[in-house]
Amino acid sequence: MEKVRVRFAPSPTGYLHVGGARTALFNWLFARHHGGTFILRIEDTDRTRSTDEAIDQIIASLRWLGLDWDEFYRQTERFHLHQRYAQELLRRGAAYEADGALWFSMPKGGVTVVEDLIAGRVEFQNREFKDLVILRSDGTPTYNFACVVDDTEMGITHVIRGDEHLPNTPKQLHIYRALDLAPPKFAHIPLILGPDRTKLSKRHGALSVLEYKRQGILSQAMVNFLVRLGWSHGDQEIFTREELIQYFDLNGVGQSPSVFDEQKLLWLNREWMRRTPVPKLAEMVREFLVLEGVAAPEQVDALPQARFFRAVELLRDRSHTLVDLAHSARFLFPGEVPLPEDARELLRPELGPVFLSLAAAVEKLSDPGPAEIESAVRAVLERLGLPLKAVALPMRVVVSGSRVGPGLFEVLAMAGPKLVAERLRLAATKLGAEKG
Repeated sequence: MEKVRVRFAPSPTGYLHVGGARTALFNWLFARHHGGTFILRIEDTDRTRSTDEAIDQIIASLRWLGLDWDEFYRQTERFHLHQRYAQELLRRGAAYEADGALWFSMPKGGVTVVEDLIAGRVEFQNREFKDLVILRSDGTPTYNFACVVDDTEMGITHVIRGDEHLPNTPKQLHIYRALDLAPPKFAHIPLILGPDRTKLSKRHGALSVLEYKRQGILSQAMVNFLVRLGWSHGDQEIFTREELIQYFDLNGVGQSPSVFDEQKLLWLNREWMRRTPVPKLAEMVREFLVLEGVAAPEQVDALPQARFFRAVELLRDRSHTLVDLAHSARFLFPGEVPLPEDARELLRPELGPVFLSLAAAVEKLSDPGPAEIESAVRAVLERLGLPLKAVALPMRVVVSGSRVGPGLFEVLAMAGPKLVAERLRLAATKLGAEKG
């Protein structure tokens, strides 16, 4: 195969969403698989709608996804090339001026055939096409013309894009032919549909790429999710980046639309949270503890690292996102934890004195592990003649704010003796008030 050169060419008129991110990913993987070049080209010729903010967001989104580019261009810096090609079309009699703009003459009869690497052979009746504006009255190029010029100048070998662009392809082919240029190969990726099989939109959960980051999705999970929207390699669901580069090619891209399934994204995210080394995951959680208002930066810094790592390791199995994980770690930090709605039925008045005895025993311990806390708790319960099951769930709820989670003594060890004692005493005070 010739040296592959592909491009992702977003228009910076809005944020990068799922469809655009998938197109970028497919181009990047195709280039990396074939040892080729991946180009980022910002198509900012629409001066009224393009914004620097959108460009910054697109770049930040690609960086978060880990899609690095080998070359970078902005179309507005290439107007001299567009002008030169437009003059050549004029010289050849393939273009004409009207209403202050420059128009390309489309053929009025016959058929244009697109041999698409994904869609197969697609035929278009030329009578369906009208002449195209290629330079606006202000001298800026239009999409179909600028694509041809820039893809030619950049030596693009494959144009991989969404199939909403398929009707543009015959128009571009005619411009190539008028200039005696060899066109690249085309591959049009099928649409992404919502769960109701209509066009994907925000109501289906399709947000900007960076919004998924803010919701606690890992970049590895997002890449894994995006690549499976239309591409497959056997029955494999979870891929490392190295595996994707090794396996990805266009023959694995299907012709049917893909369905956006947010539950699958959450499942993949949980799987990637489990696969991420604990220190790296803990660093991500640290950011979300602050973003979500769970703890102040200094409170996070004050938490012993070993205890924090152990908490992340144990709590991630029940979390789908970094946001979930951050909130489930709320009990590690000072302050009262909110109790579940059904906690009141567990916290009976007679538990008040028991909680006080347990608090006194636990706070004497110095940075205990689960085994030391268990010994202290069982000693108190034996003295009071109570089985563990009489207090296990109430203790868990009072300390962690949840009925479920890791083992009770793991939870108590993660919270630490000081917080455990404080929360048991607070609960005892409230139970005593109710009794009184």
